Amino acid sequence: MDKETKIFLASIGVALIILWIAKPKSASKKTDVKAEEFKSFDASENKYKEPKVMNDDSKKLQENAVISLKAMRSAIDAKEPKKELDKLNAMVNKDYGIKLMMNKSNGLLRALSKAGKVIAEEEANK
Repeated sequence: MDKETKIFLASIGVALIILWIAKPKSASKKTDVKAEEFKSFDASENKYKEPKVMNDDSKKLQENAVISLKAMRSAIDAKEPKKELDKLNAMVNKDYGIKLMMNKSNGLLRALSKAGKVIAEEEANK
């Protein structure tokens, strides 16, 4: 063998060794699972759960709350007197069980259920 062939084969050998050292870990080593980790996996846990669906009663309550908020906002924008706004709030509370309140800091309306939970809120205009 001549000198150029020996240098060529040596450089290919060094290149292969560098590539072997620098190669990424094999996928089979990444998928190895320890017995403890496998035991903690519960097959009943589903990664993709069914979305929560609103029942008809709460959906109707929310629709009524949004309509009530719009009615109150239009009455406020029409500069109705406080007495008329109170009548509207009492009527909505009696008919639908929704109490309308105004946030004093930002002036937005909020609809509350009889239990005091927030059903709907106005969004700030941007």
